[in-house]
Amino acid sequence: MQDFIFKKLGLWLVFTSLVVPALPQDGNPLQFLSDVSQSSRINPAFQNTSNKLIVGLPILAGTTVNWESNFSISNLTTDNFTNDFYNTLNEPGNAFFAAHIPFFYLGFKNNSGTFSFSVSEKTIGEINFDNEIVNFIAQGLRPYYGKNEDLGPLSFSSQYYREITLGYSTQIIKNLQVGVRPKILFSKFYYGIEKAYYKVETLAESEMLVINPKGNYTVSGPLKVVIDEENETETIKPDIKPTDYFLNFRNMGAGIDLGLVYNPNKATEFAVSILDIGFTRLRHKTYNVEYTGSMHFKEKDLYQSSNPDEPDYWSPAEALAAFSDSVPHITTVNNLQNGLVTTLPLQVNVMLRYKLPNRLQMGISNHFTYYKSQSAGFLSGFIYYKPAQNFEVAGTLNFYNFKQMFPGIGASYTGKSVQYFLTTNNFLELVQPSSAKNLNLCFGVNFLFSTAEN
Repeated sequence: MQDFIFKKLGLWLVFTSLVVPALPQDGNPLQFLSDVSQSSRINPAFQNTSNKLIVGLPILAGTTVNWESNFSISNLTTDNFTNDFYNTLNEPGNAFFAAHIPFFYLGFKNNSGTFSFSVSEKTIGEINFDNEIVNFIAQGLRPYYGKNEDLGPLSFSSQYYREITLGYSTQIIKNLQVGVRPKILFSKFYYGIEKAYYKVETLAESEMLVINPKGNYTVSGPLKVVIDEENETETIKPDIKPTDYFLNFRNMGAGIDLGLVYNPNKATEFAVSILDIGFTRLRHKTYNVEYTGSMHFKEKDLYQSSNPDEPDYWSPAEALAAFSDSVPHITTVNNLQNGLVTTLPLQVNVMLRYKLPNRLQMGISNHFTYYKSQSAGFLSGFIYYKPAQNFEVAGTLNFYNFKQMFPGIGASYTGKSVQYFLTTNNFLELVQPSSAKNLNLCFGVNFLFSTAEN
């Protein structure tokens, strides 16, 4: 009866993972490599297969990058931006980026369970924008003279924080193991625009083009406000101090990861985890910046960005730099008195795995993420093979929201004192990463130390 309940629960969780409208996320094959201790990132209930002390050093202990968008990174270069970006986008743009850079990792196993400790740097970011903003940047100001246009919205958020975790996994009853990983978060930097709009107007009588931004943004980090009374500007400038970088207790948050693994029989495994139940808090050096003015351009000063061989050419990069320089003249900066609380991308992972003869395994998993009222599903069918005691490989076929399909691969090699691993959910786009729209990559090296007594 207990086996029946767990099987039904597993199928229900997989089903609900699929039907939730789905935000970009990874679906990385790392979770299928049982020899790699960092597979517990996906489920804290996963236990080490090695009895050795596992040590990971900065960057080497499993750096992971994730990029999901409806445009290629190469579109952001000057040539492609002006010629291709707007025409190929043809819809509002969106992108999600995440990176996990380890500073230190420690894992070991004893009779009571598996322990892990890690210190990592993490960043997450997303952007959503009206594609007409792309056209405005690509064309420049001159083509808009004589017109009145409303551009937007533009939404953007980026956060960088340090994560310190302590994980523990143990078997509580026969065939059932659970894991928990509490974490402390120290926010380093945040920049967020909820919604910004840009009104472009032509004042024919005064022969001027006016850009009138509406909205505000929040910024937090090692920054200070510099007031220039002569030029009537308020500028945010760097103010870096050691306490802001290492452990900023005034911008501290918390979170927790939970997981379980159930084996109804020797061949079947069901695993589920919920990750990043938590928040970051921003109070120290946190500012609200509001647009309170507009930018005026005389007709003779207008530029174009579409043709470098024509007069009055400014590249899109030069134009954006000039806009950035103008921001202090049209904004008001205030301390955010009550601070800001931001949630992490909540992740749910569900996996069913079946062990076959000859060191083969196969199964299905689903990873979905909920972040800022958006969600996304990544369904993976996988096959795992361990041809030798020190080598394992996993192949995956990944379905992103049932709209796109990616082949993924992961492998690890374990020697006497060192372990190497590499995984990606879309190896075809590794050939030309600059043109990738969906890419997740994880690589790492672990150092192994024997704990056996001589």
